[in-house]
Amino acid sequence: MNRLGHVIGIGALSTLGLLWQAGCKQAAHNLPPAPTGAGPTLQFEPQPQSLSLLANISATRHPRIGADAVASGVVHFLVVIGDGEDSRLAMLNSNDSGDTYEKPVWISEEGVAVSSHGENSPTLIVRPDITYAAWNQQGDIRLARSLSWGQAFERPVRISDKPAQDFSGYISIGVAPNGDVHAVWLDTRDREHGQKVYSVYTARSADRGETFGKNVRVAAHVCECCRPNVAFGPNNEVLIFWRHIYPGSIRDMTAAVSQDGGESFGAPVRIAQDNWVLEGCPDSGVALARSGNRIYAAWLTEASPAISGVRLTWSDDAGRSWAPAVLASQGILDANYPALSTASDGRVELVFQGRDPQRDKGWAATSAFVVEIATDGMPSVPLEVPGIRGAVSRPTVFAATNGRVFIAWTSVQDGKEVAFFSRARHM
Repeated sequence: MNRLGHVIGIGALSTLGLLWQAGCKQAAHNLPPAPTGAGPTLQFEPQPQSLSLLANISATRHPRIGADAVASGVVHFLVVIGDGEDSRLAMLNSNDSGDTYEKPVWISEEGVAVSSHGENSPTLIVRPDITYAAWNQQGDIRLARSLSWGQAFERPVRISDKPAQDFSGYISIGVAPNGDVHAVWLDTRDREHGQKVYSVYTARSADRGETFGKNVRVAAHVCECCRPNVAFGPNNEVLIFWRHIYPGSIRDMTAAVSQDGGESFGAPVRIAQDNWVLEGCPDSGVALARSGNRIYAAWLTEASPAISGVRLTWSDDAGRSWAPAVLASQGILDANYPALSTASDGRVELVFQGRDPQRDKGWAATSAFVVEIATDGMPSVPLEVPGIRGAVSRPTVFAATNGRVFIAWTSVQDGKEVAFFSRARHM
């Protein structure tokens, strides 16, 4: 395996589309017009590839991607292999940009099932000298690291210090500019009037993931199955994002900023005033990316027909203020589950699942759409990934070097969940 260079890994996100909410339905005869303008200048391979077939594995799901920014042919896929009690987390390594794969490198311990469903799926970060994978197992969270560029992983460590009977899951991880590893997740250890409360917790590792310090509560009364996320400012600010439950069951995306490495956080602030009233959790979290000093955030709302879909905003001052949100999924129906990735040259790619409004009166199977974000923050017209057969679930994206882009997702084939991916180049 070639040694990794400077890499950004994306943990991003895979299953079923969100059902229409009352008041947000759109009749088939009132479909949105096709978007106008230019889309990304991407040339995709003719047909997506089956990760299961290439790796000779019967069932794979919930892929995450990392790649080497120097040895451009090295690509890593983090996947869940198997189902139920037999499920394990593994790394699939390729030296030829995904044409062929080595044998799976097992990450989670044998005999301990990996919990992976909806937002509660594993996450990956690939760095120049270290690779991190984090996941949920049996209501708790684990992290394992590789010091050999994905060829072997150390024994997993426990991140949460919650009591055994409580739940920790929906984990995201990030690596700060100073190398500290930050984990953020949902947790039920808090109680009010004898009832469990979902809260956002975080913990920091100052020794590159070997151990984690005390758990810090960032917020309580949060949406119970929308994955939180973490980003970093240019001066090591730690930004935690989650979907908060405001009075009146308003569920809007929110952020809080720490100036002391995650020990304490300032007052939470809504990054957009969607005012989405929802009596239930949409199971759709926030995607993040940083380009230069700008932090991008993308998320789902169905607050009103005018803004329903994948929204996008950005901050140029480490989260102190946010640009007015724009609709990034223009013209696409049932848009959901965004993922973001930044290339080494600063290019930002956004991918999400949705339906083409011009096919089957807007009820064709969900597909994957990619958007490029310009330097002024404006998204391009969505471009559908070509050649997809079967419904796409929770796509993810990795923007690699020299204009390369990798997009992966989960579909169902012959009754089994299978991870697929498609490769593209900017022309």
